[in-house]
Amino acid sequence: MTAYPDIRGATDDLAEFVASTRDVPETTSRVIVDSLLDFIGLAAFAGRFAESSPAFRAGAMIFDYNGPYTVIGDPHGHSLAAAALLNGTFAHTLDFDDTNAASTLHPGAPIIAAAIAQVEQADVSGQEFVNAIALGYEVACRVGSAMGEAAYARGFHLTSVAGIFGAAAAVARLQRLPASSIADAFGIAGSLAAGSMQYLDSGAWNKRLHPGFAAQGALQAVALARAGVRGAREPIEGRLGALHAYSPQSKPEQLLNGLGSNWIADQTAIKPYPSCRLTHGAIDAARALRSHVPTDSLVDVRLSASLSPTAFDVVGQPLPNKVVPSNIVDGQFSVYFQLAAAWLEGEVTWTSYDRLRAPDVEAFMARIQVSVDPSLPVLGCELHVDGHPTLVKRIDAPLGEPANPIGRDELIAKFMRLAVPVFGEKRATAIAPCILHMRGESSVLNLITMLRG
Repeated sequence: MTAYPDIRGATDDLAEFVASTRDVPETTSRVIVDSLLDFIGLAAFAGRFAESSPAFRAGAMIFDYNGPYTVIGDPHGHSLAAAALLNGTFAHTLDFDDTNAASTLHPGAPIIAAAIAQVEQADVSGQEFVNAIALGYEVACRVGSAMGEAAYARGFHLTSVAGIFGAAAAVARLQRLPASSIADAFGIAGSLAAGSMQYLDSGAWNKRLHPGFAAQGALQAVALARAGVRGAREPIEGRLGALHAYSPQSKPEQLLNGLGSNWIADQTAIKPYPSCRLTHGAIDAARALRSHVPTDSLVDVRLSASLSPTAFDVVGQPLPNKVVPSNIVDGQFSVYFQLAAAWLEGEVTWTSYDRLRAPDVEAFMARIQVSVDPSLPVLGCELHVDGHPTLVKRIDAPLGEPANPIGRDELIAKFMRLAVPVFGEKRATAIAPCILHMRGESSVLNLITMLRG
């Protein structure tokens, strides 16, 4: 069993960071506000239109469904447990929510879902709300970064495994708990941290639920800690803690390196396409190259895509459910389908999944070859149009990454595309500036009430 004596006490240091940090950098605050607007649009749209949402709502009725808490886009209230579960789940359902490449996870869905539920119990100012979420992002991203990509190979989804620690941090900060209680909450959260990648084999809906489980678990962990329940010491770095349990090649130094000065949360990206982030480099490359091919030849070309080893394992293996996906989850994790959609239509949107099993799409996917290139960055892709030596495109940082941002205007446009079908244009237009300028507001609760359907 592995111990990490050089970082013993890291959990306590993270708890102290959450309790005592007063100023969040402006760059980090902007990331959080952008991600919050993104979260709202995604949760609203998925809750109304995704094929899995009716079943999720029905299952959530076990948690005393009626209550005062908001599920984004719903006209009526819910219980605390149901609201946290559904908001976290809906925000992740489209696989269109924010990502953090340094930690290989989606921070917003679990953390923001838990934070919204908390402020409906006890209101805070907009700045306090943003600060708490930022601290939650930083904790989750550091835990995810410390677990590393090897945790995925072992079968764990870091959005939920690391996300519960970030969600607990945000909730505890909003409750203004001392560092000792936050450490207890982390200790309890360590026993609730979970999320299996086995959904990849069958297109199951487990992944969509993971952030909801994490948000719900974080609220439970903090409530128990606040009541005086003693949590395990060193639940992250300890001899039998999360790093040991979830990753065969962890990077424990990532927990504390530059804590408070180097904000890993700043590396969070806004997604332009509703699919696994590991497919986005290929989508960008296809959209760039297709404009150089005559329209009458678009459907006849053959493509060769190179991916990083991590991306190949998750989205590029020539498995039946990737080469010919038959459901949305399989399509979201198939670089073959994403390349075909991007090449044939010029874009990838939620309606692209209406084309699953379409004959022309399946025929095009059969003309795509995917290989591994260890020299590529994790999110990278190099795409070749076979038989055309000059038609090559390499993408190292896909659209939406901090090095290649989509920009605030496109963020708002994305939000409007998602929010208008739920809220109507007038109300969606009113929500966006309120969220983007929320740091100047004295009450978050006033903004949350705008999010009812």
